[in-house]
This record gives sequence, structure tokens and C-alpha cells, in this order.
Amino acid sequence: MLDLHLSSGQGLVVETPTGDVEVWVQDVLPDQSQVKIEVVLPEEWTEKSRTTTFKLQEEFNVQTPDGLIRVKVLRFRPRPDGTGGAVSLGIDAPRSWLISR
Repeated sequence: MLDLHLSSGQGLVVETPTGDVEVWVQDVLPDQSQVKIEVVLPEEWTEKSRTTTFKLQEEFNVQTPDGLIRVKVLRFRPRPDGTGGAVSLGIDAPRSWLISR
């Protein structure tokens, strides 16, 4: 599992053989141990893009025509003043798929 730190407005791309999956951090709420994540999928796929709020240690799966991507909220990294900051997401996908920020 790849561990990436993302702040609000940052995202990652998983390049699958049939299209790119984007995972965007919309808002980090460390005081509530929540993060709002948007998953953007190619329009031609049957599964649709979505935005959902997740808590610490929650995970979700993105089913692609080529296989499964698993994403887990690992930990929050608030700013010193306790607001915003970043979230660490664990990404699990087939090794042949490129993951970039």
C-alpha cells in the first residue's frame, strides 16, 4: 500500500489501462477526524464520480473495468493552529498502474 500525504485541493491520479481515476481531497477537517474526498472517473464507465466524507481508518473501493483500487484514510496532519493541514491516504492498486500526484 502506497502512503501519500495530501492537503485540501490536492489529488492523485491512478492510470488504469482503460482510463484515469482521480482522487481529490476537497476538505481536511482534523478536528472532526474527517476528510471530504471526490473520486472522478471516466464518463464512459458504468460507475459514476462521487464526493463522500470519510473518517479516520475508513476505506473505500473504486471498481474499475480493469480491477480494484482501495483507498484508506490513515492519519491526519493538522497545522500547528489545529486547522486544515493534510491527510495521509493509503492507496492499493495493481503494481502495473502508475500513481502520480
